[in-house]
Amino acid sequence: MSDETTEWRHSAFQWTVIEGNRLIVAGTLLGGILLLLLVLLAVNLFPRAPGDPLYLLISAFLGGNLTLITVVIAINQLVFSRELGSPGNLEQRTRNAVEYRNQVQEVMDRTVSPVMPGSFLLVLHENLGKRAQALRETITNPCDDDLAAEIDELVGALRGDVRDVTRALDTPAADEQIFGAIAATLGTTQAEQLYDLSRVETEYDAQLSDEQRELFDSIREHLLHIDVARKYFRTVYITKELSFLSRVLLIVGLPAQLFLAATLAVYDLAAIEALPVATIVGATLVAMVACFAPLAILASFVLRLSWVAQRNATVMPFAASEKDYTLFSGES
Repeated sequence: MSDETTEWRHSAFQWTVIEGNRLIVAGTLLGGILLLLLVLLAVNLFPRAPGDPLYLLISAFLGGNLTLITVVIAINQLVFSRELGSPGNLEQRTRNAVEYRNQVQEVMDRTVSPVMPGSFLLVLHENLGKRAQALRETITNPCDDDLAAEIDELVGALRGDVRDVTRALDTPAADEQIFGAIAATLGTTQAEQLYDLSRVETEYDAQLSDEQRELFDSIREHLLHIDVARKYFRTVYITKELSFLSRVLLIVGLPAQLFLAATLAVYDLAAIEALPVATIVGATLVAMVACFAPLAILASFVLRLSWVAQRNATVMPFAASEKDYTLFSGES
């Protein structure tokens, strides 16, 4: 397979699953369905007059979509119920969040940490990059070839992640949208970096200076804070995304259901046979697109929600291989 094909497939996957606006992705899916129906119409495989098979198909979609909308909204209500609580529980959650911010500010190079998710993670990664560079500069003894090589490799991995995340976060869009902060850190591997830190510390304990040990501890704290922030922002994002999905599903699904019900109500009327064929075909095409509208909305949101959940399923210091869950070799 050529590099151009692989790059195009990777870009299409990135846009469909991660980067694309969910409503535009859903519209693209519906456009593809409409295009397929038009192809079937062109080759005379699409009905041009009312019939029992099409009537049964629309009836099945009407009942199925009603169940789909009801179930999705019910599941969302269960998710939202986790945000409810007594004053004591809500106060404890708030105090825990404030305590976490205070812990982060202790390792930051500024007195007040940002409140926006993108800026918060950006500052954490910038500080992590500075600590990693400071660790590299502590290598002054050329005789410690093995230790120098290990630290250089570790610092290279840390600064590589910092560079990628910083590039993704250093935009207004990433700072304004909470998903921008999550998407920027989907490819980072804090668990592996934490393991490498512990391994180097253990293997070269006798050769490490006090300054190096302090930097190791500081880098470990930064990795922990980054992982906690990413997990928390993921929770907030999923809650917001599900609430938005519920609203969109109702806004799109209810008119679609109303149109399908009206279509079934007039489908068997004798007067419909007097209508021009083009009118009947056009109305049938619109009805078929309306059948798939709730499914397209749900699919566009679930694609990204499930991808975020898959890439954030494990909790540091543990890591899981993604090989068994990779659809395309170009995924990241």
